[in-house]
Amino acid sequence: MLQIDFERIMHWMYVIEDIGRITSIILMTGLVALQVLFRIFFEWSSPAWEEAARFIMIWSIFIGAIVTTREDGHIKMGGVFNSGAKKKWFDVVEKLVCIGFMIVFVVWSWEFAVYSVEKSMQSIVLRLPLIVVHISFLVCSLFIVFHFIVHLARNVQDLITFYRSNRA
Repeated sequence: MLQIDFERIMHWMYVIEDIGRITSIILMTGLVALQVLFRIFFEWSSPAWEEAARFIMIWSIFIGAIVTTREDGHIKMGGVFNSGAKKKWFDVVEKLVCIGFMIVFVVWSWEFAVYSVEKSMQSIVLRLPLIVVHISFLVCSLFIVFHFIVHLARNVQDLITFYRSNRA
């Protein structure tokens, strides 16, 4: 029987996310730095490098959103529900709303990726198929949905624990 090792899956997701964010930041920074140096010292600029840096930046932004979701670091509402059952319920509802929004985004990004392939969209300078950039929306939003589901499961567990501990 197939047994899923959840901790191992989470470990490898973290590794992939961290490698993606480190690599994208290094590549983007390197391309931009080279572009600036070549412009200053050789009075030469490469539109291809600018386009490549822009595409890497898009991936970097979405990978950053994944990591922020993983760390549950998005902006949160406070003040009204600071403690107790109300806060625990609010956390659950918050995650459900986020998952709902992200599912809409996953559907949209899937349709957009299919459209990009059907129209054979290419970048202007590099002539690169734009699916390379457009797929970032879909891939990253799927990772984000996964992390929201993990947080939702933890929030539900916290809520259950809270009610069990208050009954005793």
